Amino acid sequence: MSFIDSLDFVGKDDRVRKFLFPKKIIGTWGNVIGAEKLLEEKPLQIGLSEQSVTNLINKDSNENAAVLLDFGFELHGGIRILSSWSACKGYPSVRVSFGESAMEAVSNIGFKNSTNDHSTRDSVVTLPQLSDMEIGQTGFRFVYIELLSENAKIDLKAVAAVFVYRDLEYKGTFECDDEKINAIYNTAAYTCHLNMQNMLWDGIKRDRLVWIGDSHPEMLTMRTVFGKQSILEESLDFVREQTPLPGWMNGMPSYSMWWLIILWDWFTHNGDEKFLLKQKDYAVALMHQLCDSVNEDGTDTIPSYFLDWPTNGTPDGAIGARALLVIALKKAEKLALFYGDSDLSALCSKKAAVMKKSNNVDSSRKTVTAFQILAGIKDATEKNAFLLEGGAKGLSTFLSYYVLKAMALGGSMKDTLAVMKEYYGAMLDKGATTFWEDFNMDWLENTGNIDELLSSDQRDLHGDNGAFCYIGYRHSLCHGWSSGPVPFLAEEVLGIKILEIGCKKICIKPNLGDLKWAKGTYPTPFGIISVSHKALSDGTVETTVDAPESIDIVIEK
Repeated sequence: MSFIDSLDFVGKDDRVRKFLFPKKIIGTWGNVIGAEKLLEEKPLQIGLSEQSVTNLINKDSNENAAVLLDFGFELHGGIRILSSWSACKGYPSVRVSFGESAMEAVSNIGFKNSTNDHSTRDSVVTLPQLSDMEIGQTGFRFVYIELLSENAKIDLKAVAAVFVYRDLEYKGTFECDDEKINAIYNTAAYTCHLNMQNMLWDGIKRDRLVWIGDSHPEMLTMRTVFGKQSILEESLDFVREQTPLPGWMNGMPSYSMWWLIILWDWFTHNGDEKFLLKQKDYAVALMHQLCDSVNEDGTDTIPSYFLDWPTNGTPDGAIGARALLVIALKKAEKLALFYGDSDLSALCSKKAAVMKKSNNVDSSRKTVTAFQILAGIKDATEKNAFLLEGGAKGLSTFLSYYVLKAMALGGSMKDTLAVMKEYYGAMLDKGATTFWEDFNMDWLENTGNIDELLSSDQRDLHGDNGAFCYIGYRHSLCHGWSSGPVPFLAEEVLGIKILEIGCKKICIKPNLGDLKWAKGTYPTPFGIISVSHKALSDGTVETTVDAPESIDIVIEK
């Protein structure tokens, strides 16, 4: 047995590490010579006689030498700096600042709420000569490197991004004749993928935590693109173990509701009875706790309501959280039946019914109304004009999936896709390569792109916006909950709907809207389903399906 074999390891990292060179120099400050050499591909090993180096020199200049690099897209990890020779009294001191936007990367801590919360994005490090150093672990696209030492010079051979991610196959795909929609699907899938780190995180820069209430859109994306993944189950287990009853997950009753919803929807796709049975004792006790919170007249004793940040603390937020409870109780009704508890199932059904009656009030928020529709409280057709009013205004990235689903239920797919393109397309048009913690259409006025250094007369889309806990540069530009377009396009445009537990029976009911064609793949426990739809001149849709023999496919026109 080797020495390594004898060690008592406490875990291992299932992620891979790969290196990337920057794609662009956005700017330099002070005396920088040969900045473009950082874009060259070179062996990632320092040598004694490096010929192609970038010089940062703090002599005969009124400002420190610095360079701002653009790696071309958002990623998770840090950077690797290969430094050659240096001239300095002692060791050179260097500031390394990461940013999800170019302006964030050059901001100081505290400016426009720039922060090191959850991950260190701004630090001062010592950079010895003839060194190969790794610095940082965060979410970023841009890196600002500034030489701080006086009368100093450093020679940089290379600055490479250290990309840390799970090496997963994209089994689920979507493609249609609209390239903007294709870009939205792919960007949303990648956004979720980046947040599949140690566990299922909320964000790779900030909120590197398991916020289970935020994870439902991520779970839907995960099963749609990657199929069954242990990271989701590990995250469900982690939060359960962190929350002894009668506590509420992440301190919020609605997040315990989401845990039940995720548990059932995950099981619906993969049919893993063993995992579901593992949760039985806790799930049954939680279902009783939720039922006990609902009075006979449909009022409740839930201690606090939270649907999302824009509605937090408002009457609309309470309406939305109560609609979420109806949805959770309806999932719990099915879950209790699986556990063989027909009395609990009937109780969940009864409590959901009385809550539906007591919560049939109007809301001024699209997100809240969408949850009322999905809970069966409001009629989708009657509320469709309200949901479409103002286009993408009133959407949030977290709850966009549910609003789009409600829109599709009550109106034309053409209008729904137009809203999705307006909302998510606006982020892409501003330079996004991942989708954000939140986004408001009103933020766009007189703003530049996130991959630019802005002029004094431009508003900063990143630094000048945000609200609640995500003001300014604290705002995450890669949040897994924003990946809702992935399951929406698979379920509503491709029309893939699970009819029996474990994908044993699947309905294909396409709704192309004004698309000419759409095709894609969808992973199941039995293998991958391939579907293709083509709009014909007579208004019908020609559908082709290739599915594993174990799956019963039902095609509806």
